[in-house]
Amino acid sequence: MASLYHSSLPFSPPSSSCHGVLSFPPRTAASFACLCRVPPQDDHDAELLGALQSNGNGILLREQHPAASAQPLDPIPGELGDGRRRSSQFRARDCARRIMSLPMEERVKVLDLLQRDDAALTVSDYNDIISALARGGDYDSAVALFRSLEPNGSVAPDAHSFAIAVQCFCRKGAPDEAKETLDEMVARGYLPSVAAFSAVVGCLCKRGRVTRAMEVFDAMRAVGSEPTIRTYNSLIGGLCYVGRLEEARDLLNKLKDSPKQTTDIYTFTIVLEGFCKVGRTEDAMAIFEDAIRMGLSPTIFTYNALLNGHCKEGNLLKAYDLLMEMCDSETCPPDKISYTIVLPALLRAGEISAAWKTFKRMEHAGFEADGRALDTLARGLCRQCAADISVLKDAKEVFGKVVSAGHEPVSYTYCLMAQALARGGEVDAAVAILDDMVRKGYALRKRAYTDVVRALCDRSRTRDAVRVLATVIAKDFVPGRNAFDALLGELSRQERWPDAMAVYAAAVKRGVVVSLKRNVKEALVVDHEEEAAWESPAQLGVPQ
Repeated sequence: MASLYHSSLPFSPPSSSCHGVLSFPPRTAASFACLCRVPPQDDHDAELLGALQSNGNGILLREQHPAASAQPLDPIPGELGDGRRRSSQFRARDCARRIMSLPMEERVKVLDLLQRDDAALTVSDYNDIISALARGGDYDSAVALFRSLEPNGSVAPDAHSFAIAVQCFCRKGAPDEAKETLDEMVARGYLPSVAAFSAVVGCLCKRGRVTRAMEVFDAMRAVGSEPTIRTYNSLIGGLCYVGRLEEARDLLNKLKDSPKQTTDIYTFTIVLEGFCKVGRTEDAMAIFEDAIRMGLSPTIFTYNALLNGHCKEGNLLKAYDLLMEMCDSETCPPDKISYTIVLPALLRAGEISAAWKTFKRMEHAGFEADGRALDTLARGLCRQCAADISVLKDAKEVFGKVVSAGHEPVSYTYCLMAQALARGGEVDAAVAILDDMVRKGYALRKRAYTDVVRALCDRSRTRDAVRVLATVIAKDFVPGRNAFDALLGELSRQERWPDAMAVYAAAVKRGVVVSLKRNVKEALVVDHEEEAAWESPAQLGVPQ
């Protein structure tokens, strides 16, 4: 008989399809054979009853559903090949397997049927059914069946029954009920297993009930049960959860010097993560170094806790160096969470160069950054274009990834991208972005379209510059003075006086103060200097 209360057995979460908790009233001495009437329902119910009969549950009434006898079941463990049973005892384990494979509605029917037969069921059979319910995640029904076992009745719970109930309460997140069941178990003379004690300690610590967990821990040692490293880890985690970090570190130090216990990296990770959460990364790093000196290998959870602590304290360069160290490590490379911790922190701090390198490492590792981080990175790279235009290539790459990922860049990102393209000489691409912004109804920043107008005027593309200004005006935006000055200056230099006057009138009409006289004078001075330079003997190569 497999033991359910051992910690290594997997428990699945409670089923969301459960339509209610099974109710198990106090039992009477009536036999299963006398109470089990086969309902004339569908073939599926008849097959269930046939399964129960084939499992050896005793003698069913002879008025069985025809379909049940007409469809023989495959031989199962517990039966001989000729149909003879090895024993008349109810094979609860085989029945539990069949029950747990059924939909919830049919499972409730069968369990409701099973509760009628006290004479044929032993406490071991009940334990198997309770275990099956617990394995299926139906903890409420398992607890209800456990409570229906009367201590002074024909079937009384044993140590295994209490152990299963304790695990069920812990899985339900009911630490008080779990401790009460454990206390009752001890009061009845049963010795709880180490797994049962550890489960209660862990459940109490998860709820911050460290004082009561200490009581259970002391009771555990009082009855001669030696706590395992799992018990200590639960207790240390509870101490960190309630902020008692010094006590947690002291307990860790005792474990390091204890000949009975061997600390693992998980124990160190719990404590250093607790220090990181309160901004004490120096203490966390000291604990980390202790673990390394003991020959323990840090896990990804250990590194992520340190990364999170460094970023929360603002030690971004330390976090970045640690991440790069992980990237160069073959034993514990960073995962997506590692990059997700460091990348946004670098972006918020304006460390664009480090953020770009982190992004490239992340991309090389096969992880994708979220749209928000990409958007922020694109803006940072666009700003860097003002000082280093070679960054434009990287900015275009990130901006393209934002768009291709289906994440719509914000208006500010569009504007910065248009400015960067204009500065980099890719004027047509900048104009296309402005057109895209107008089509989507985004607000245009003055700096963005002013830089585009200037870039167009520097290339004598006054027609396109006029079109950009006209588009801005059509959207009820008032262009700034610098945009009008750039266009007036270029039109004056080209001696297109009627167009210059029209642009000047448009500026005055919208309350923008510009000086046509100054722009004309500057244009004439520029023309004069160009003519003088052209006629210079030095320019012609004539010796003076």
